Amino acid sequence: MSTKQKHITLAGDSIFDNDGYVPNEPGVITQLRTSIPKDWSATKIAVDGDCIRHVYSRVTDFPDYITDLVLSIGGNDALGYSSALNNAKSPNDIPSLVAKPAAEFRANYKALLSHLSTLNCTLHVCTIYTAVPFEDPLWRQYVPLALGLFNTIIKEEAKALGVGVIEIDKVCVDDADYSKASPIEPSAIGGQKIVDEIIQHLQNKP
Repeated sequence: MSTKQKHITLAGDSIFDNDGYVPNEPGVITQLRTSIPKDWSATKIAVDGDCIRHVYSRVTDFPDYITDLVLSIGGNDALGYSSALNNAKSPNDIPSLVAKPAAEFRANYKALLSHLSTLNCTLHVCTIYTAVPFEDPLWRQYVPLALGLFNTIIKEEAKALGVGVIEIDKVCVDDADYSKASPIEPSAIGGQKIVDEIIQHLQNKP
């Protein structure tokens, strides 16, 4: 287990920039700062609504003291492809309907990871959580299947570059993990689960 001092930066979207969706409760960055070992520090450059293309500008003039960059991005990109699900008649339709969006997602995600891998820090990426409590029963059925394909891409591209993966889709599995203000954002409960998973991942990295 690694105990050396770490300076963590959270990059990506509202998975990390969820303060506006947890009124009167701590957001993810606050939860991280209060949960990490006392000799670690954490900052946030994640911005609500960001897609893959936005991350490039967020890491301009990236500080040299950052040791670990934790990225959670792709959910908003996937949401932009959601109209493809309107044509689904059964779960078996999902792979073909998502094939073109998934190919575009792979190209964009791969390019971003290649860029971030040039920074002077260790890169870690998060999967997209899939158990979003949508009111529409068809979305609750189809979205996890579609996002599972995007998560496969995330893990494959990360593996190709030797980048560690934090599988938040395996920890945010209950309705209570999602904000009542917006079902696609983490609640304080889900945020703490994400933070705990990040810390465990970082502590076990050599």
